[in-house]
Amino acid sequence: MTPPSRPKLSLRASLFGRFSLADTGHDLRPLPQQPKGPISMVMRLGAMGVLLGRTTRLVFSARTDKGDTLRLAHKFANGSAVFIVVAMSFVGMIMVYQSTVQLNRAVGDTQLVGAAFLKLLVRVLGPTVIGMLIACRIGAGIAAEIAAMAVTDQLDALRLCAADPIEVLMVPRLRAGIIAALSLVIIGSCASALAGMTTGVVLFSMSPSTFWNFELIDNADLVQGIAKAFVYGVTVPIVAGAVGLSARGGAAGVGRATTDAVVGCSFAIVVLDSLISLMSHVVAGL
Repeated sequence: MTPPSRPKLSLRASLFGRFSLADTGHDLRPLPQQPKGPISMVMRLGAMGVLLGRTTRLVFSARTDKGDTLRLAHKFANGSAVFIVVAMSFVGMIMVYQSTVQLNRAVGDTQLVGAAFLKLLVRVLGPTVIGMLIACRIGAGIAAEIAAMAVTDQLDALRLCAADPIEVLMVPRLRAGIIAALSLVIIGSCASALAGMTTGVVLFSMSPSTFWNFELIDNADLVQGIAKAFVYGVTVPIVAGAVGLSARGGAAGVGRATTDAVVGCSFAIVVLDSLISLMSHVVAGL
C-alpha cells in the first residue's frame, strides 16, 4: 500500500496563504541569534513585501466587520486632523512669507507667489509633509498596538481561535490608512493654502484673487498628488504593522517597534516620493 502523496504548495500559497510562517513577518530565532546589518535589512524588506502581498490579497475578501474599517478610519483621521491642520498652517505661512520676501528682494514682483505655492503644495509639499506627519502619528500608534499584542501572545491566541492575524488586524488598518491619508492630505493642503493666503494678504497686502491662481496646476499635478497620498496610505500601515508583528521582548520590544516604525515609515515616504516624482518626470515629462 503506497502512502498518500503530500499536497504541493504553490509559491502563492506558501508566501501569501493563510497559514504560512510569514504571517508574523519575522525571524523566529531568539533575539541574540538574529542576523544584523544588511542581511537583517533584506529580511525586513522581504517581510514587508510578504505582508503587503498577503494584506492586499485579503483587502476585498476578508471576513471582517466592515465597521472596523470605518471606526479605525475615524480614529486615524479625527485623531490627527488638528495636529496636521496646525502643522500645515505653519508650513504654508513660512513658505509664503519666505518666497514673497525673496521675490521682493530679487525682482519686486510677487504676482506668481500664490500660483507657484499652490502647484508645489499639490505636487510635493502637501502629500509628502502630511505623509511624514501620518508616519509619526498613525504609524507609531499601529506599531505600538500590534507590538503590544505580539509580546503578550495575543497573536497566538487569535491563531488558536482559527483567526488569521493578518485578516483581523492588518486588513482593516490598511483600508483605514488609505481613507485617512487621502482625507488628511486634502484637509491639510486646504489649511496650508488658507494660511498662506492670510500671510500674503496681512503682511504683504496681496490680493486674494491674485493668490488663488491655479493656472500652473494641471491634471498631472493632481494625479501625482493623489497617487502619493494613496501610496503613503498603504505604506504607513504595512511598514508599521510589519514592525509591530515582529516585536518581542516585553515593554522594551514595544518601544523598539514604535521607534523602528516611525523611522521606517519616514524613510519609505522619502524614497517613494523620489520614485513617484521620477516616474512622473519620465512618463509625463514634468
